[in-house]
Amino acid sequence: MVNMSEAMLEVADVYADGLLEAASQHDLEHEVAAEYADLVVFMGDHPQFEQWLISEVIDVKQRRASLEKLFRGRMNDLLLNLLQILNQRRRQRLVRAVQRCLELRMQRRRGATEITVQTAMPLWHEMRTAIRAVVTGWLGSTPILVEEVRPEIIGGIVIRVGDMRADGSVLARLERMHQRVQARGRRESFRSEMYLDDQPKT
Repeated sequence: MVNMSEAMLEVADVYADGLLEAASQHDLEHEVAAEYADLVVFMGDHPQFEQWLISEVIDVKQRRASLEKLFRGRMNDLLLNLLQILNQRRRQRLVRAVQRCLELRMQRRRGATEITVQTAMPLWHEMRTAIRAVVTGWLGSTPILVEEVRPEIIGGIVIRVGDMRADGSVLARLERMHQRVQARGRRESFRSEMYLDDQPKT
C-alpha cells in the first residue's frame, strides 16, 4: 500500500475535485464514489493487481490498452477515464490518495466533522474502525478521518478535533518526562540554594 504524504494528498485532491465535479454534472457522484471505494477494496484484496496498476516500470500505452480491455463497459466511464489520466501523466500512484480525497469531499457534503489522526505508521483497518467509534462517541456524529503519517512522533497517536488535541504519542510522553526531570532539577537546585543561604557565614 502506498503511504499517503501530505503533499501527495494535496495533488490527489485536485483530481478528486475534478472527478466529483464531472460526476455531479450527471448526478453520479454517489455511484462513482461507491465504485471507486470498491476498486480500492479490490486493490487491497489483490496486491498483485495493485502493483500492476501503480507500477512505474510498466509501459504507459500497454497499461492503457489493458485498462480499456479490463474495465470499459464494466466500470463507470468517469472513473476509468480518471485511471487513464493518472496513467498517462505517470501519477498512477495517486489512485488510493484520490479515492481518499473523494471520500473526504463526499463526507464534508454530508456535514461530517473532520478530525486529524497522526500516527508514526499507517493505520490498519481495525485501528481506524476503533478510532472512528471512539470519536463518534465524543462528537455524537460520524467523523471524517484525515490520516497523517508522522514518523517523528515515534509511536502512539495524536488526534486533533478543531482546537482540541488528544496526544497519546510516545514523543509526547517523552517530552512530559523531560519536563518533569527539568522541573525536579529546578526544585533541587532551588533547595540547594536555600540550604546554602541558611548556612552560618564564617
